[in-house]
Amino acid sequence: MDHEQLSMIGYILKHELKSQFRNGRVKILLSLIVFIWILVLSIGYIDYMDAKKQYEDSVAEVRRNWENQPEKDPHDAAHDGTYVIKPHYPLTILDKGILPFSGQVIHLRAHQRQLSTFKESKDRSGLFRFGEMTISFTLIYLFPLLIIFLGYNAITSEREHQTIRLLAAQGVSFHHLCIGKWLAVFVQILLALAPLIIGALFFGFDLVDGAVTSIEWISLFVMYILYFLTFLSIVILVSIASKSSGSSLMFLLSIWIFMTLIVPKVSTNVSSMLYPFPKLQTFTERITEDKAKGLDGHNFWNEAAKEFQQNVLNQYNVSSIEDLPVVYSGLLLAEGEKYESEIYTKHFNLLQHQYNKQRNIYRGLGFLSPMLPTRFSSMSFTRADYGFLWHFGAQAELYRLKLNTALNMDIAHHAKDVEYYMANDSLWSSMPIFEYAWQPSQEILQNHIPEFLILTVWAFGSFVLMVRFSRSIRII
Repeated sequence: MDHEQLSMIGYILKHELKSQFRNGRVKILLSLIVFIWILVLSIGYIDYMDAKKQYEDSVAEVRRNWENQPEKDPHDAAHDGTYVIKPHYPLTILDKGILPFSGQVIHLRAHQRQLSTFKESKDRSGLFRFGEMTISFTLIYLFPLLIIFLGYNAITSEREHQTIRLLAAQGVSFHHLCIGKWLAVFVQILLALAPLIIGALFFGFDLVDGAVTSIEWISLFVMYILYFLTFLSIVILVSIASKSSGSSLMFLLSIWIFMTLIVPKVSTNVSSMLYPFPKLQTFTERITEDKAKGLDGHNFWNEAAKEFQQNVLNQYNVSSIEDLPVVYSGLLLAEGEKYESEIYTKHFNLLQHQYNKQRNIYRGLGFLSPMLPTRFSSMSFTRADYGFLWHFGAQAELYRLKLNTALNMDIAHHAKDVEYYMANDSLWSSMPIFEYAWQPSQEILQNHIPEFLILTVWAFGSFVLMVRFSRSIRII
């Protein structure tokens, strides 16, 4: 574009912004969205601080109960087990994802890998199923509606008021008019987002404890901007193609329903139909079958146990378990725990593999709706998606194996020639505390490059289509 064309677009932008801010409808919409930002930020901050305090209190209580348990056989302590609680990432003030429905606590016991329990949604009223007023809900569902109401009549109003010919007579091309209108709505989007960005950074910096990096902030900002630009270009395109403001609004609302409600629901049904998860009973039966084929810490006589016994005897160069310098049952329990953990890891990895197949379905259908890649990426960067559940569960399982191995090996090393061996609080206190390590931000970003590419295609493609269509229109 030359200087004259840029000046023309700048004039249209300036004129459009003046007329928009004189419009009472625009003022009401922007004021309403600012009020919503204040509301959802406050709710998100309060919820996070409550969850953080509850988490810290629960972790302290779990550790206190573990260390204060009475004298008992270490393997009995392993059977009683302990608990690990899922932490909340600071950015859950923006997006809580599936956390309310996924369970918050995992019981770590000998010979078993448990699923998480104590779902937050179970403690809520029936109205909870209609959704929470969160920042992500506002950005993904309500903000596109704001864009629609800001721009649905951007071009149709010029036709209806017969001003489009006056503009043409003054030398304003239809193409430049559309670009100016597009920029005017984009500026209003940035103004509407500004309070949220400032508030999120304020609350975010207050919460940051070293876990949140600039990768999350930048990725979330870029992701949502691409999402909004897609809707903006579609809104202006529909306004160009429509004969009236009423038909433009109705068609845009239909697009919003299709993209934010219908496509996500269809994608869920399609992915579940093509790659269903096994029923819990089937899942448990498969684990039981695999466990029966190998080492059992309580069974001295199956083939796997006999083979392990011979290996132990060879290792210590003795002919019978009575001659071992350690307690054989402790070694067998530790080795059995290791084998069973491998079985659980195998089957949970199969579940994760099935989920990855479902995720690829969502990815593919993302070309029908930019909402899907936006939603999944948002939950990932706030550590509130299935990826977090798998990552946390894997670390919890490693801790369970490490804890139970240490307890069983204590039997092996200290119960020799002791009729009723009991451990006390010195052993309980020596056990390591579970500390979850957040998944690296770079790793999450790399895993979601396809989502960003899909959003880029949507944003760039819709803009190019709008520009090309506007060039084809001639003012008569």
